[in-house]
Formats: sequence, structure tokens, C-alpha cells
Amino acid sequence: MDIINIAEEILNKAVKKKPDSAEVFAIEESSASIEVKEQAVDSFQSAASRGLSLRILLGNKLGFSYTSNISADAINRLIKEAFENAENNEADAYISFSKPSKEASIKKLYDDKLKGIGEKEKIERCMRLERAARQYDKRIKNIRHASYEDSEYRRVLMNSNGVKSIYSDTVCSTSIMLVAEENGNSETGWEFDYNRFYDSLKTDEVGIEAARKAIDMLGAKKINTCRIPVILDPKVSCDFMGILSSSLSADSVQKGKSMLSDKLNSKVASPIINLIDDGTLEGGIGSAPMDGEGTAAGKTLLIEKGYLKAFLHNIYTANKWKTASTGNGVRGGFKGLPGVGITNLFIEKGNISMEDLIKGIDKGIHISEAMGVHTANPISGDFSIGVAGHWIENGKFSFPVRGVVMAGNILELMKGVEAIADDLRFFGRIGSPSIKISEAVISGS
Repeated sequence: MDIINIAEEILNKAVKKKPDSAEVFAIEESSASIEVKEQAVDSFQSAASRGLSLRILLGNKLGFSYTSNISADAINRLIKEAFENAENNEADAYISFSKPSKEASIKKLYDDKLKGIGEKEKIERCMRLERAARQYDKRIKNIRHASYEDSEYRRVLMNSNGVKSIYSDTVCSTSIMLVAEENGNSETGWEFDYNRFYDSLKTDEVGIEAARKAIDMLGAKKINTCRIPVILDPKVSCDFMGILSSSLSADSVQKGKSMLSDKLNSKVASPIINLIDDGTLEGGIGSAPMDGEGTAAGKTLLIEKGYLKAFLHNIYTANKWKTASTGNGVRGGFKGLPGVGITNLFIEKGNISMEDLIKGIDKGIHISEAMGVHTANPISGDFSIGVAGHWIENGKFSFPVRGVVMAGNILELMKGVEAIADDLRFFGRIGSPSIKISEAVISGS
């Protein structure tokens, strides 16, 4: 039975029991995952799954249940449990479901060719990835993993207010981790690519870039403790944005768990920083016509010229503050309630190259790895992390650096940004260009 018909059946049956509101969310997924080792398939997994959840309101009391079983008995049990849960829950005046709105029109979410790609072709792509890395340099001694993955989704959300959202999307990715060795030293290199479209996915380039990273770090050494200009590469900058992202949620603010709680309309970053969350971004991993509650996807300017201008909302947090949802109601799957989350969060790119950022530095460091960013305090913004990268001297990379620590505060780091490159890159739902910070303390020998 088609998942749309199943969702309609559940909604109709639930509505007949006369709740104040009812909503069905359903998702179907098919996926493939391949890993190769020494030009042989190490693992190949394919899977298909689907699941549904039901939310109902009795007055202001929420009921929730979910199932992956679509038998008549399971559907009846799903509805029964949702109503029982509502009856036993406390009332909450801020809970409501979405009302009809015009869906966002988004390009490049679904690759209709993906279904036609055979297993052999996917395996060969994975082997190509491994070969490209091996052939880059004889010092590449070990490929820890070379993998390819893809997923196809169909998502359905409908409610008793008349909302009906149905769309499909695809995503595929390649990734590799390897080890380079020379004179008793070893360094790892990692790289990946993802795309909504199979034909646009990078393969050889991913293997070559991972190998280059590992080779370039061979012979890394410590530096003396110093206060110097710092360039964060896009991946490291995204790691920091990942910590900041929870503080941009109105839910975190309302719970007193945000470093930005009392800073709306205040300066929180350098005047050259614009931070955007865009659920309508073409081809974005977090893009969708509607969010996980049925609110049309949108674009929110969170930080404008260094000033905090907005927080991200779902329907619940918006009701609390008597405002509108920003289209940031997100679901981790059919088994959980919608929360507040980012769609495609990114720092707007600048207009100079990363090479030009480096040219302007007499002595400094380019950081390409950050270890332990997840240990940063999400409420205070304080961090102390291990970093690695390259020492910069006279506008050029001089030698690789490892075994040093950078400590500080995320907001102070953002205030110290003095230049932004044009090399915006996304890592999942978060994107950033390379950014130059005027100075930071790097603790070494």
C-alpha cells in the first residue's frame, strides 16, 4: 500500500475520533552503503524502511505514537495509543499544528536517475576513489576506509487543518580516510563529498585531496606559545558554527541554555559577518518545501553585519513569543517529536581568495584540523581544543604544525574576524568560507 494512502487512512480514522487536531508524518527510505578495501568489496549493505507517526491534540494536551507496522491492527493501536497519551499528558497552551501555506519552490532535491544506477557502477566508483588516493603518492600506506553511500526518501505530512506536503529527495556521498607514512612519522587524511545528484558527486578529487592533506602534514611539529593571526579553514569554522547553532534556537533561549539569550539586536560578531539559515537553498542537504511541521521553508538572516537579528523557531517556540515559525521545525525521524533546528546554516562568503588571506600574514597559522570542538561549553561559548595546520611566514605556508592548543570564547572569536574568503563550503547542514581572525593565543612549547 502506498505511503500516501496509508497516511490518509490514519488521518481519516483519527479525525473520526474527534480530536481538536490531528497530524500524520510518514517517511520511506531506501539506501545503499559500500566500503572497499584493497580493491575488493569489504561491505555492501542495502536497506529499505518506512515509518509513521501520529500527533493529536485533545484541547491543549498532546498525544503521540509511532509505528513501522502498517497492518490494520497496528494502525488501530497507533491511534489508540496517541489518544491515551493525550489524555494522560499535561495541558500546554503553546502547542498547535501548522495551517496551510504556500510551499517553497526548491530546485535540485531529487535525482530521478539514482534508481537506475546498478551495484557494479557504485562499487567501481568506490574503487576509483581508493585508486586515486593510492596513486597520488607512494607514501600513502593504508586506506582505512573508502566508501560510497546513497539514500532516497519520500516524506509525507498531512493534518486536519488542511496541510498536505509530499516530496521526495536524494543524497549520495563518497568519503575516504587514509594514512601517510615517512621516516617513522604518520599522518591521517580525510575527505568527502556529497551531492543530491549522482553524476555531480566527486570521486577522484576526494581521494586526491585526502592524500594531499596527509602528505602535507608529514613532519608536523610544535611551535612556541604565541598570539598570532589565525585562518580557520571551512571545516574548522563549521565545527565552531555547530556549537553556536544550538544557541540560535529559540527553544534553547527559552530554556536558558543559549550563549545568546540576552543579546538580540546586540553586536555578537565582526561587522563583516552575515549568518544565514536558508531552508530554500538550491540542492541544500537541509532544504525542503516545508519543515517537519508543515510550515513553508524560509530564509532567516540571523546575524547581520555582526548584530544578532533573529532566532530560529518552530510553531511551539513561536507561539510562546507570539511570533511566527521560521520554518525550522525539524524531525530526526518518525520516532520523535519535532524540535527546533537548523536547515542550511552558513556564513555568507566574502570576495577574496583564501590565498589572498594568507598573503596578508607575516606570521600566523592556518588551522585545518580541530580536535574536541564538541567539548566547548554551549552556554558560555568557552573552548580549549587541540589544533593542527600550517605555520604561515611571509604570506606563505612554511611547515606543518601539530600538538598545539587554541583556547578562547566562540563569541570573542567571531568578533575578531577581520576577513572572509570566497571559498564557501558545506559540511552537511553547516557551511562556511575560510575566515581570518585578527589574533588568538596558540599554546605550544
